[in-house]
Formats: sequence, C-alpha cells, structure tokens
Amino acid sequence: MHPLTKLIHPMLTPSEYKNLYALMDTYLGSDACKSAFAKNNQAEIDYSTIVICVDDLICENFDYSNPNKIKDKVNVLNGKNDFNKTLIAFKNQKNEMVFSIKYFDLPK
Repeated sequence: MHPLTKLIHPMLTPSEYKNLYALMDTYLGSDACKSAFAKNNQAEIDYSTIVICVDDLICENFDYSNPNKIKDKVNVLNGKNDFNKTLIAFKNQKNEMVFSIKYFDLPK
C-alpha cells in the first residue's frame, strides 16, 4: 500500500496495530524508558509520570475509556501532509516528548 493511501485511510491495519503495540511494549521495557521515567529509587519506572499522546488517525470514530493516560493528541507534532506521521508520543510531566513512534517505524 502506498503511504499516501494510509494518510487518507483513518485506521491502521490489524498487523500495523499489533506492530505498534509491540514497539510500545519494547520501549516500556527498555533502559531508555527506565532512565526517562525512573522512580526515586531509580530501579523502577514511575508510570504515573508518563503521558501518552495519540494521533487522531488511529483513534478517530472510537469511543474509548481514558484512565488519565491519554492527555492530548499528537496532531500538533505532524505537519500538513506529513508522510511520516507521529502515531504515539510519550511525554514527561513537563510536556517534553521523550519518545515517539512514527508510521514508518512500523515494521512492514
């Protein structure tokens, strides 16, 4: 599928969703995540400090519960006609982007 088609189509395929969740899981288990969101004891991740932002393309037309994790959309990170849209962004409590997953990061 051509990348332009994906920008017009509002959702990811089931395999792309699976790959997106796998990339999120990999990041959440990484040393980079542990250092970016460490608890005071530096041994564990403080999940309460992670703000997850999701692009409208992968959540529009869905009514989903939001247990205070998804705070805002990442559309502001994406330029008009951006062919490499940010799908998920992990931000800290200072609203600084720590990690992001873009469409072209998904394994094909």
